[in-house]
Amino acid sequence: MLKGQLSVALLLSDLNEVKEISAVFRKLGIIPHFYEDLKTFWSGTLERIPSLCIVDVRKMSEGEFVLREHPAVKSEKLPLIFFYSKNTEPLLLSTNEFFHLGLLKKTEDYESPLRAILKRLNHFLRLELENQTLKVDKFSMAETIEKLKYEKLAMVQTDQYQSMVKSVCVQLEELRGESDFFKAVERVFHGIDEISEFAMLELSFNGQKLISPISHVQKFRAIPSLWLGQACPKGIELFAQNMATQVAMDVMGGDLVSLLIKGNHSRPDKIMFIKAKNELFYNHFDWNMLEAYLNGFYASFRNKLENEPSIEKKFTSSFEAMSFLDQFLFGNAALESDDKKGLRKLDYRLVDVDLTSLVEVILKKSNNRFFWGKFEKEFINKLEIQTRSDFRTFECGVNHLAFLVVAHDLDSFFDELRDFSSKFSYWKYFEDSEGVLSQIVTPRVSMVPLSAYAYLKAAQKASFSMHEKALGITSDKETLAKLKTKELIWGREPINEI
Repeated sequence: MLKGQLSVALLLSDLNEVKEISAVFRKLGIIPHFYEDLKTFWSGTLERIPSLCIVDVRKMSEGEFVLREHPAVKSEKLPLIFFYSKNTEPLLLSTNEFFHLGLLKKTEDYESPLRAILKRLNHFLRLELENQTLKVDKFSMAETIEKLKYEKLAMVQTDQYQSMVKSVCVQLEELRGESDFFKAVERVFHGIDEISEFAMLELSFNGQKLISPISHVQKFRAIPSLWLGQACPKGIELFAQNMATQVAMDVMGGDLVSLLIKGNHSRPDKIMFIKAKNELFYNHFDWNMLEAYLNGFYASFRNKLENEPSIEKKFTSSFEAMSFLDQFLFGNAALESDDKKGLRKLDYRLVDVDLTSLVEVILKKSNNRFFWGKFEKEFINKLEIQTRSDFRTFECGVNHLAFLVVAHDLDSFFDELRDFSSKFSYWKYFEDSEGVLSQIVTPRVSMVPLSAYAYLKAAQKASFSMHEKALGITSDKETLAKLKTKELIWGREPINEI
C-alpha cells in the first residue's frame, strides 16, 4: 500500500512526543490526526477506521470510556500500536487483552522504529487485501458454482422433460388399437402428473361450430360449443382459433399450451389446450415435438375412419347379404361363384345391432340434422380398429347393422361389440350435438339364426315393437285394430302423423 494512502491517528498525552512522531510521519508523506482525549478518539475512529492508531497506554480509559469496549477494538479491526515510556511500562500488562500490532517506546529517534512499524503494517495490510481478494474470489466462485449447478439442474430437467415427451409418445403408440383418437389421448394425458387440466375442441362435420368431446376423467375440462358464424370447410380458421383460445382461457385460466392437430387441410381439425402444474414443465417440455407426434397419430386414425369399407368387409347391398344367408339354409345356388362357395364353408355366426333407440331419438329431433353416412362408416371403421376379430357387415334399413363373424371368434366379438356400441358417441353425428346429450341411446346386441328368414323376422319384430311404443299399443289385438282403422303401412306414413 502506498504511504500516501495511510491514515494515522494519534492519542498521546505528551505534546512533545506528538510533534516528534508527527514530524517523522510527515517526512514519510503521511499527515497524522491527533486526538487529545479518548472520547474524541472514540467518535473519530467510529466514523472511519484509520490505517494505524498509536495510543498512549495512559489513555486506555477516561471517564466512562474504556478502550477495550470500542466496537472496532472488540471486533479486532482497529490496528493499534501502544506507546509507553520507562515509567508507564507496567501499564503494558493490560494490553495483553488487545489485538494489536506492537509497541512503540519513548525514544530520542522515532524514525527507525516507525519505519519498522509501517513495514509491518504494510505487510499486514497486504495480507488483509489478499484475504479480501480471496474472499471476493471465493464468493464469485461460489456464485459461479451455483450458476453451474442451476444450469446443470436445468439441463437435467430439460433432459427429463425430453424423456417425458418420448415416454408420452410411447404410451400413445401403445393405444393405436383404440377406436377413437381422443380416447387414446385422454387415457395418456390423465396419467401425466404435471398436467393440471386439458381440453379439446374439434370442428363439427358441417364445419360451422367447434364442439368439445364428452369425457368423465377428472382433469378434462369441457368447453361450451362455439358457433362460428361461418363455415370452415378447410379446417379451423384463424378467427375460430382465436375465439377458441379466448374461451379456453376464460374456462381454464391463463398460461395455456395450445396444440393444433391437423387433418388433410392446412388448417387444424382439432385444438388441444393443456394447463401445466408448474413453470418448469410449461417452459421445458417439448410441446412442438408432442404436437408433431399427435398430428401423425391423428392421421393414422383419420385415414382408417375415412376409408370406405372394402367388399371383403361389407356386402354391397342387403339383397346380396340375404342371398348369402340363404345359402346356409337352402344350399348353393347353381350360378354361385367359387369365391362365395369358399366363404360359405366357414362356420359363421350372425350378430345384430338393433339401432331402434337411435332412430327414435332422430325422429324426436326432426329439425336436427343427422349425418347418416358419416355415422355408418365411422361405426364400422372404429369397430374394426378396436376388435381383434374379422367380420363382414351389412345393414337392414337404418335400424339394424348385422355382423357375420367366424364361430370361434363369436364370444370375444360379441362382448366387444356390445361394449363398443354402448359407449359409442352417437351424439357427435347430430348437427346440434348439445340438443341430444341428454337422450339415451341403448342399442341392443343379439344373436340371430343364420338365415335370411330368421333375420328378417327379427328385424320385423323390432319394427313392430317400435310402432307399438310410438302408438302406445299394449296388445297384438290393439295393434291390428289400429293398423286397420288408421291404415298404417310401415314406411309409407310417418308415425307422428298417426
